[in-house]
Amino acid sequence: MLLMIAAALLLPGLFPLSMLGGALFDAARTPALRALGLLVLPALGALLLTRVAPPPAWRSALQWLALGSALLYAWRLLGVRELFVWARLQAVSAGALVWLAWLHGVAGSGLLGLAAALLVPAVLLTLLAGAMQRRVGAAYLGLRGNVAAAYPRWGAALASCLLAVLALPPFPGFLALVGLLRQSGPGVAAGVLLTWLAWSWAGALLWRSAGFGEPWTAPRAPDLGRPALAAWWLASAAFVLAGLLGSATW
Repeated sequence: MLLMIAAALLLPGLFPLSMLGGALFDAARTPALRALGLLVLPALGALLLTRVAPPPAWRSALQWLALGSALLYAWRLLGVRELFVWARLQAVSAGALVWLAWLHGVAGSGLLGLAAALLVPAVLLTLLAGAMQRRVGAAYLGLRGNVAAAYPRWGAALASCLLAVLALPPFPGFLALVGLLRQSGPGVAAGVLLTWLAWSWAGALLWRSAGFGEPWTAPRAPDLGRPALAAWWLASAAFVLAGLLGSATW
């Protein structure tokens, strides 16, 4: 029981305990610390879940709590344009699906792989938010025009990151959600699909704010360098390959 409570605090996904993780994220002063916290703490929570079995008496209640939390945070994404907040809310919604997978029998390395497939993109989005904040002064989309036109390399990185965050192919999140759907009953599967749909809708609204409209014409700081963009594409390719190779575990 203590392990499960500790996991709920580290791996945000069960409302209202997920509010504590959000408060810790917002308290971090730098994008690097936020990204590190979003990576390390959920990883520790998922590791704790691999060491405990779902309690039979609470399984049904926890299942619907996790599904409701996933839908709640996915719905909240629709009104958010601040990239740090968007990444945090999406990570909580994805974390709830990790809990759901655990309740449906995904365990061990399979659970860790599924958690990485769903949560790592939000960490990368946090780093891109930091890159935007350093260049524009804030990580809020929609107030300064078409930021992606002013910073095309950053915009290309954001576009690929959004595909990964939204669990679209060829990124591992797609295989993770398909695997979860195969193990879920009709009611739970419908909730997972609604969550996925809300992510996609919110992602489309976010990209509309980042990549359309009048170009931002204020004095520009340098865009992402070519070495940084090349490293980004290499990391993306490695993430896709790792998902393809590891998807059999879940």
